[in-house]
Parts: sequence; structure tokens; C-alpha cells
Amino acid sequence: MSITQAERGPETEAQPVDFPAETLDRIEESAREAVRRTPAGVADLTTGTVRLDKVDEAPLAAPADAEAAVVELADTDTDDDPGTLEILDERDGWNLRTLIPESLTDPGVWRQRRAEWTNALAFHTLRSPVYLWRATRVAGIGARVGARDAWSYLGATEYGEIADKVRRTKAGPEHVADLRADRRKEAKQRRREPVTVYAMTGCTTYVAALLALGETWGWVMTSPVLLPLFGVLYALGRRELIRREPDGTFTITDSVDFTGAGVLTEDGLNDALRARNVGILKDGESVTVKGFIAREADDKASVVRFELPRSSGKTAKEVAAKRDPLAAALAVDAIQLSIRQDGHEGEVYMRVADSHPFGGNPVPSPLLNAEQWDIWQGAPTFVDETGRVIPIELLFFGLLVGAMPRQGKTFTARAAAVAAILDPTCRIVVGDGKGGKDWAATALVADAYIRGVTTAAVRRLTHVLEDLVDEMTETYDALFELPDEVCPEGKLTPEIVRDHGIRPVVLIIDEVQRYLESGDKESEDDKVTYGQRIEKALTDLAKVGPAAGLIPVLASQKPTGDAVPSAIRDAIPQRIAHLCATYQMSDSILGTGSASSGWNAKDLAPAFKGMGIHADETGFRFMRSLLINLPEFRGVCERGRALRIAAGTLAGEAAGDGGRRARVAGILADLLAVFEEARLPERMPTAEILDGLATLDPSTWAPATLDVGEEDRGAYVRAGGTALRKALDEALDGTERTLAVRSWTSGGRANGYYLADVRTAAGIA
Repeated sequence: MSITQAERGPETEAQPVDFPAETLDRIEESAREAVRRTPAGVADLTTGTVRLDKVDEAPLAAPADAEAAVVELADTDTDDDPGTLEILDERDGWNLRTLIPESLTDPGVWRQRRAEWTNALAFHTLRSPVYLWRATRVAGIGARVGARDAWSYLGATEYGEIADKVRRTKAGPEHVADLRADRRKEAKQRRREPVTVYAMTGCTTYVAALLALGETWGWVMTSPVLLPLFGVLYALGRRELIRREPDGTFTITDSVDFTGAGVLTEDGLNDALRARNVGILKDGESVTVKGFIAREADDKASVVRFELPRSSGKTAKEVAAKRDPLAAALAVDAIQLSIRQDGHEGEVYMRVADSHPFGGNPVPSPLLNAEQWDIWQGAPTFVDETGRVIPIELLFFGLLVGAMPRQGKTFTARAAAVAAILDPTCRIVVGDGKGGKDWAATALVADAYIRGVTTAAVRRLTHVLEDLVDEMTETYDALFELPDEVCPEGKLTPEIVRDHGIRPVVLIIDEVQRYLESGDKESEDDKVTYGQRIEKALTDLAKVGPAAGLIPVLASQKPTGDAVPSAIRDAIPQRIAHLCATYQMSDSILGTGSASSGWNAKDLAPAFKGMGIHADETGFRFMRSLLINLPEFRGVCERGRALRIAAGTLAGEAAGDGGRRARVAGILADLLAVFEEARLPERMPTAEILDGLATLDPSTWAPATLDVGEEDRGAYVRAGGTALRKALDEALDGTERTLAVRSWTSGGRANGYYLADVRTAAGIA
């Protein structure tokens, strides 16, 4: 074998050199030693060897242009051992890790130990009177056995037993007499032995000292002096009990039971998995804990990662499906137990909280104090079972929230919406199917704000959604025209928003089922209702819109198929379910089969409002919504409005009427809608207004409804004008505002209403 040697000096080429066998052996040993210093060549402390961590990783492969390995001779001060080599390509950047097991350096493991020790101390302290009684009984046995053995030794009672046996054999009396004489002689000799004398002297001295101390200090103060005697008697009693049951296990203390104490142990985990109602493990099977059971930094939960026996064929999903019986076996509430897959199908992550993770008051949203937010960073919406604030991905995913009434759907949707409101690049569209004050503040920032489910409101939402579908198509056309380098995935990016002005739109609809249930039509001749048109538009937006930046956030107290079609629900991969009435309702939100997998929103605790289950592509988790009350929400919306004004992105209704359209309802809203349909003229004659109102609400303003023939235009205007003034007077009653008919001659004589007057009467001037 030959190795190329690179000689010193720039002119000399490397020449092959033949090394002696001893030198080659040393090279081989050096190479093996180098391999042992690599992660592949050295195991960890659990196998009895040392693992070396690599700090700066160097490439292990040889350079592409290297034709042969080169070993360079190192300069040495002596020529005694010319075969000694220094491997110059040995890996740098390796250093020995301190040779201390991880179990002694991990703070979580020490917290776990401290919790076990603390609970064990409390366990044994509570049982100390029982232990004292048991020890006293053992000491009593020791006193009895000690007295018996001492009497037997000093009296040589074994001779008596021999004499009895001889007597039963009917031997002569002289033999019995000889045995009795031997017994007296042996007993006398034993009583004169030094050990016996010393023992008797020590006992009498101890008793005398005890009596003297008792008389001097009092018997209570003398009681500690009895501890040596108690210890000796206990030892004698323990020896006797062990003699009686040589195969048994003797102890006066009970085994510590951590069940229900909030401390998870490996034995407790295996016992719980073997429980009859759980049945994950069979008798004799046990899990393999990966690492150590540890306590979290806040010392409120135990965490363990373990691998199920491969022979069992069980999976993490099966463990999660047994959450309720497993929680019962661990003596905790099911909500305190978090289970999910951790690696392959048989590896499980389990977290056992000491108490209900969502007890106490709800956590305020961190965005309440944020001046601005970037929607691309997610939307902080809830806290998980560990207490961490979780920002969900609204962009490209959307959000569907479902639950029974008054369980926190609106709070959850509002917490998610705040992130979009504080991002001036986001456009907001809101449909409030409740018709209350929950979303009124969004009128300060919203391109469109629709409140309630009146015919006019449903019509307005229908038109807005259909306009968004058209806008979605235009957005895709714009993305299609962009170079692949600018739009590499065919969807919206932060750079496209910044450089090309294509802004994301967050569509928020609360109680969406009320809009979908609408049976009103645009006209009597239409075969399609507003509800059907809304369903079609929402389906298109939910399925296709996210990549174009159209993000649906829908909330419903009736998310089942007959109210919210599955085509809409299935197109929104991110869902949150609060307390549900049935497991079918829970499945309709979280997905079919989620309840049978252990994630059933029907079993959530009703005492903790806002608690629910979050589901996305990564799996399930328990959560509780962040708190944002109405005054705080209005403050957020005011900041969002100021951000949009500064950025020049305030648009739609918020820009046209100061964002206060939320106060407009009934006939005033319809009147403003007529002006908007006519592209906001300065004024409109009564006749044209009546035509617009008849289009919006024919059941109220059509000529036939006013008992006027369609051919008698003058009579229709007079009757309609009177009805309009009456409706306006009723709407403005108690508001200290009025709206009067005005006349003008420019452009033709006419009577009607000015847009400015209508806005003033509506309170949005």
C-alpha cells in the first residue's frame, strides 16, 4: 500500500511513499479514533460511551477535483520516530460536551423531580400517624421476640426441649436428670459470659439514666432518649417478620400514588394505558419514554414523549381517541390532557396539566396595544392549553367558527379580524347577520358594512359578494400578467401587495346562515333567491378566492349542512368549534370523524366561555378566544381608520360617509341605497326616488302596493311621496333630526331630496 506524501516546498511535487507496516497500523488506529469522535461513531451516555457534539460542521466529502487522499507529514523536533504522522485534515470544531447525563442538567427534569419529591413528602406526611402505629406494632413484636430470645439463651431452654424428647422416648430418669443438670450448668455459664454481663450492665445503666433524666427534665423532655431503644426493638421486630415471610416484602410505608396529584410518572402512565376502559397496553407491555418526563417552565404541567410497543400495533390517534377514559385513569379532567402524534404513528406527545388550562379570566388580545399589524404574520386569535397566544393563518386559509348561541363565536371572529383591521393594506367587508352592535365599529374601516337581514341588507350583501367574485376574477387576470419571478406560486405575496397594489380582502360574515336562508328575490320573475345567490358567491370565494387574497371569516350557530352547505364548509380548512349541542354539530364544524377521534365540542365545559377546539391542516388543539370588548374594539377600529387615512387606503363606505353607516337603518338606509345606485347625485326627484325604492323593496313601494295604477304616474308620485314622508317622519321620531322635501327649478322644476340632507338626517354628515 502506498500513500502520497506532499513534500515541503512550492517546487516539489508529491511523490508516492511506501510506509512500514507499523506506521500503517498507527495511521489506521488514528483514522478509527477520528471516526469515533463523530456523531455516527459515538453513542450517548445511555449506552455507556460519550457523544461529541459538533460545533462547526465541515464537509465530509473530499473536494471534487481530489484524485487521492493526501496525508501530509508534520514537522517534528526529533527524528527518533520518523513514522509519527499528524492527520492535517482531521475535523476541527469538535469539542467534548461535559460528561454529565442530561437527566442532571435538564431544568424540566429537575422540576419533575421536585414535584415528585414534594408530592411524596406530602403523601407520607399525611400518613405519618399510620406509619407510627405500624412501627410501634413492629417494635412491640421486637420487644416480645427479644424478651423470648433473651430468656431462651440465658435459661438454656433448648435443654428443656431435649429433655422432653428424651422423656417421650421412655428413657431412664437418670438421662433426664443429667440433661437438667447440664441445663443448669450451661445457663449459669452463659449468665457469667462477658457479653451477657456487659449487656445487662448496659441495660441497667440505660434504665437508670432514663429514670434520672425523667426525674430531672421531666418525662416529655426525656422521650427522645427512648429512640435508640425504639430503634433496637423495631429492628428485632422487622427481623422476626422477615423470618416469618422470607419471600414477602416488608415495609411500613405505602407506595406513593401520584394519580390526581398533577404529577405524571412512568409507572402511572403505563398503569393508565393498561386500564380496562383504555386498553392501549396489555398486561406486561409498557411504553418507551423518549428522554425524560419533565415539567414545563411555569411548573403547571408534566410533559412526556413516548413510543408505543410496536407489537401492540397501536397508534397515537388511538391514544387520542381514548382521551376521556385515559383522563379518568389519570384522575384528571379530559381538558387537562393533550395528546398528539410526535413523529411516526406510534410516537405520542402527552401533556397533563395540573388544573384546568383555561380557568380564570380570558386573556386580552395583545393587539389591543398594537399601533399596527402585518396580516402576513398571522392573526392572534386564541391561547392554547399551554397559555401561549396562537396567531392563526388567515391568508389562504380563512376561518369558520361554529357553536351554540352565546358561546363566543363573535368574540373569536372579532379577535381574528383585529389583525386585518390594524393592517392598512387589508380591505374589510362585514356582514352582520345579528344586526346588533357587535360589528358596528368596523364601519370606520370597512369598504362595505351590512347590518341585519332586512330585504335591503340581504340585497346589499348579495351585490357586494357578487362584486367580490368579479373582483376575484380581475385579480387572477392581474396575477396572470405578472412574471413568474414576481408571482412564483400564482398567488398573492407581500411584495405584490406592496408593488402592485393588489390588496387582500377579509370578508367577515357573522351568523351567515341567516343570509343563506333568505328567500327574497330581486324581482318576482327571478327564479333564484338572494340566499342562493349568496351561497354561490360564497362558495366561489371560499374555494377560489384565498389565493387571490379574498379571505372568508364566517361564523354560524347552525353550521350543519341544511344551513351552511358543505361546499362552503369544506372549502375553509381552518375551523373553530365552541360548545355544540350534538356530536354531529361538532363534526360538521371540525370535520367528519373528529368526535370519534376524541375531539368532540359537545363535551366542552360550558362554564368557560370562549373555550373550543381549533382544527387546521396540522391537527386539533384546545383553545380559548382572546378577549376584546366593544369599547376596545372601537379603539382598534379607530386606529385602523387612522392607519388607512395615513396610507391612503381608506375606501368604500368608510371613505364616503365617515364610516358611520352602521347607524343607518330602515327607510334611511334604503334612501341612501337609491342615491348610491344612481351614483350619488347631489339631489333626486321624488319620482326617481320612488322608482328606486320600488326596485329595492317592491312589496312596500310598488304602485300596486300603494293602490295606484301603474299608468297613473302623477297619482303614484303623490301617494308615494306622502308615504315616503310618513316613513321618514317615523324613522326620525325622537332623533331631533328632520328631512324635508325641497324644490328646485334649475334643470326643470321638481320636488325631491338632497343627498346632503339625507346624510344629515341619517346622522352621517
